[in-house]
Amino acid sequence: MNRSAIAAAILSLGTVVGACGDHKLGPSVPASVSAVSGDSQTVIAGNRASAPLVAVIKNSDGAPIPNVQVRWEVQSGGGSLAAVVDTTDVNGQVSTTYYSPAIAGTAKVGAFVVNQGKTFTVTIVSDTTGTLVAYGGNGAAGLVGSQLSLVAKARDRFGNPISGVDVAWSTSSGQLQAQSGTTDSTGKASNVITVGPDTGSVNIVASSRFNSVTFTVSVLPVK
Repeated sequence: MNRSAIAAAILSLGTVVGACGDHKLGPSVPASVSAVSGDSQTVIAGNRASAPLVAVIKNSDGAPIPNVQVRWEVQSGGGSLAAVVDTTDVNGQVSTTYYSPAIAGTAKVGAFVVNQGKTFTVTIVSDTTGTLVAYGGNGAAGLVGSQLSLVAKARDRFGNPISGVDVAWSTSSGQLQAQSGTTDSTGKASNVITVGPDTGSVNIVASSRFNSVTFTVSVLPVK
């Protein structure tokens, strides 16, 4: 074989090798992990997520891969999972159920296989039922004509603040700055009372859909 023929053969071999090097991963090798459902959902603190977290494993051709073991992990935000290891079904899918912690916030849950992974985000919110408590101003004292600040706070059974709770205010004496209000993002509803003209104890009641709470302040005479 002459040199030209040898060179042509080497070039041809290189092309074949190059083509093999560019070939996609095998059909049973995971190339991606994607969320099917359950991502970006909201869960009440201390409860189970209403929708399972479902992931799908695919190869480099985009075809789902069955019988692949997937590991689930709570990466941040707390909580627990019904299953931490699962195997993909005939559709290449795996699922688990998320149980939220007592603290409101954001949780991250990952599904991992080989060197691939997908992170699901779950928002944990305060429970919808709770209690209104006297948070600030109860037991305060002031001279006739002075102003005292009052703060009521709505919180769930875990102590998480509940926003958007309507609060109605009333007093046995003195003048309230507002007759009603709504709890803010920290669960607080504030008011101010100008005490007097009578001295002694004054009861201020803050009422919500949960319950009513009474603040007691003392009015002192001006000497």
